[in-house]
Amino acid sequence: MWDESSGRTRIKLCEFECLDPAYEASQMGVDALGFHIFQHQDALEKAARFAEIFRHLPAAVTKVLLTDLELDFLVADVLPLLGCDAIQLYPDWSAEQIERLRNESPPEMRILKVMSAVTHENEFGNDEEFLRYYDRLVDAYLLDSHRVGGTGRVADWQHCADIVAKTPLPVFLAGGLTAENVTEAIQVVRPYGVDVENGVSDRIPDGPLVKNMAKCREFVAAVRSADRAMGRA
Repeated sequence: MWDESSGRTRIKLCEFECLDPAYEASQMGVDALGFHIFQHQDALEKAARFAEIFRHLPAAVTKVLLTDLELDFLVADVLPLLGCDAIQLYPDWSAEQIERLRNESPPEMRILKVMSAVTHENEFGNDEEFLRYYDRLVDAYLLDSHRVGGTGRVADWQHCADIVAKTPLPVFLAGGLTAENVTEAIQVVRPYGVDVENGVSDRIPDGPLVKNMAKCREFVAAVRSADRAMGRA
């Protein structure tokens, strides 16, 4: 996923909870799958379950943890059990905290910082200052339409394009993406990658959000088609 010699758009499908959909999605030519562990959940149970899932997924597919866990607990207990390839960091941690995370993690692990496309929702309240601070600390950004993820709402793509142009780091675009609109998003923003959760899922009435494999395939096909049309394939 991190080979920048390729100009294609990377694809990250987000929030998997069990093996069957994660394994099927991993066979679609995606670059990364996202897994969530938050403070209000049983983090060690989820980490053990995800570690078992990871054993059956292709090594070429990057396993990304989205988390807001406290640093001490994350590095001492969760990461050794989980064995993920990248961390999508939700909190606005200090430089010292991020450096500790990097120093106490495997050297090949990447750190993605979540950033809102709504400027005032970010730390500093200024895009340039936010990027200036985190550019030296992280490996990439996850640029979502809002600070709170999973809204299903589309970002201001022109503003997102401006942010992409202001940082040398890879930027993954998220927020309201679907197979129907991802081509336009790629054309306008020119992101390093795209990230989708709600757009490839269904909400079961009075039940959980579950992955729809047909939507996953349609999304992947739409991204690849957009790349071919733009000469990015």
